[in-house]
Amino acid sequence: MPDTIDHSQGDAGRAVSVGAGTHSAENEDSSRGRKGLGLDWIILPLIAAATIGCLYVGTKLYTRMEFVHLGMLPGRCIAQSGSVYHGVPNSVCTERDNHGRIVEYRFNSCGDRTSLDCGRKPEGTYRIVLIGSSNPMGYGVPLQSTLAERLSVELSRRTGRRVEVYNASLNGVGIPANLATEMPRIMALQPDLILWVMSSWDFHPDTVQGEVQEEPSLGNPLELSKLRLPFPGARPSRLLREILYRSQSLYTAAYLRKIRNDAQAHATSDDEERERMRLISLNVKTIVDQAKENGVPVVGAFLPERAGTEAYLMNPCPKGVAADELNYELNAILSSEGAIFVDVLPDLRKTLNLDGLYDPLGAHLNAEGHAFLTQLLANALTSGKVPALFERQDTKGEGAQTN
Repeated sequence: MPDTIDHSQGDAGRAVSVGAGTHSAENEDSSRGRKGLGLDWIILPLIAAATIGCLYVGTKLYTRMEFVHLGMLPGRCIAQSGSVYHGVPNSVCTERDNHGRIVEYRFNSCGDRTSLDCGRKPEGTYRIVLIGSSNPMGYGVPLQSTLAERLSVELSRRTGRRVEVYNASLNGVGIPANLATEMPRIMALQPDLILWVMSSWDFHPDTVQGEVQEEPSLGNPLELSKLRLPFPGARPSRLLREILYRSQSLYTAAYLRKIRNDAQAHATSDDEERERMRLISLNVKTIVDQAKENGVPVVGAFLPERAGTEAYLMNPCPKGVAADELNYELNAILSSEGAIFVDVLPDLRKTLNLDGLYDPLGAHLNAEGHAFLTQLLANALTSGKVPALFERQDTKGEGAQTN
């Protein structure tokens, strides 16, 4: 019938037409997707690289504000002659401490960080010459807050006489082998007493022969087993390590790991250990004998780093950490040579704020730590062990100066 229309072919045709259009659109979208995906593989890494670059540059700019002239001290104010380091005469360097404050290192005409002149001592003055490495030198601490400056004031107050503490300490010089060669220079400073503040680093197996490694770079002792960070040795890594080591548990864990690594790297036989102690004893004898020949007493004290003291406090003590061994050995060696040994570990153990005495990296005393050590040494020196410094009775009970 003429009015009957067959729509089947039309519908089929339209379906075919629509289907073809759909496939064409899908193919076009797929093609666009592949092109977009290809661009993504190029753009995304570029964005990631740019982000990392911005973070790195930003961190460098920040750490430049936090650590001014980093590395300038050993480069310009501390020089090396053979295996021994010495201060550059009349040099001045500055760095920022961990609170953003400028710390100045000013060396006198003999290359020592002290406010005193290295010429003849004033008449009627009792002069103590302080020897050792970076801790007694006062690394990271303003001059007026260092042990030498504080002890001059405190001993003068207690004894009622003019006492000056000349600071001959310097990074890398506290090794017994180096101090033994330095004794003629030390004695030329006309000491009435030699005060030797020792550290663990001074007796490390790698330094017993005077072969300086880490100390002159002012590095953290944990650098030997530092965290695996990007840009090793750069300012950002230093900042990140400092932030991480503010955690007592993390710092102590790193310290114990270093102890284990050192034990493996420096495994020695009993004979080798005896030889190491023999060399230490020989150099200590040289130091004390040269002082005694001039009628000068020697007083020594061993100061461990922060984590070392924390390890001493653990009960039980971690395997591989000899709690009092080095302190005991140094006491025995110095006492056998006629020197006076001041044991500061009992007082360090009793303090309620051990972390507050050290810088964030735990290697050096901060200003509070220097004030704390000043009181310990002042108590020992005025207790009667050194007759010339016996405390006057009318000064007892007065408030100790710690500022």
